[in-house]
Amino acid sequence: MIKAIMFGVFFVFLCVAIPSFLGFYHSSNETPEQESAYNHEHQMAEETKTKSESSSSLNEETDTFYDDESNEQANTEVSSDDLVFSNRDEAIEAVLERFSLTELISIFSSVRNGVDDKKRDEIVEKLQEQFSDEEIEALKVIGFAELEKVLQ
Repeated sequence: MIKAIMFGVFFVFLCVAIPSFLGFYHSSNETPEQESAYNHEHQMAEETKTKSESSSSLNEETDTFYDDESNEQANTEVSSDDLVFSNRDEAIEAVLERFSLTELISIFSSVRNGVDDKKRDEIVEKLQEQFSDEEIEALKVIGFAELEKVLQ
């Protein structure tokens, strides 16, 4: 009788412990794609921080190319009403619909490692295959707006 009770307790322990361990193990381990994306994100953050520090010191030493009036004209030239994507979320959704994660990571890696004219033309061609000129313009505007937020 005691053996049966001990076996039952052991069986219940196994039924609870093994799935719990497997769930914890899988939730704490990242896939290689997630890990590389995480590493890329941190590298980009460090590069952006370094670039913003260098650009701020450069801006202090030199005059800006555009004065405030021309900068305002450039910003108001394309209003958000005219754009295909009205906000960042719509733009991200459109990019994710048209490109796979591996394509995005390969583009990111090639840009991060430096792009020659041939590779740049290939990337531009990929974009033009997937997006219209208006959509590309909207992506540029949203991208530059996000870059300005990061650099500030």
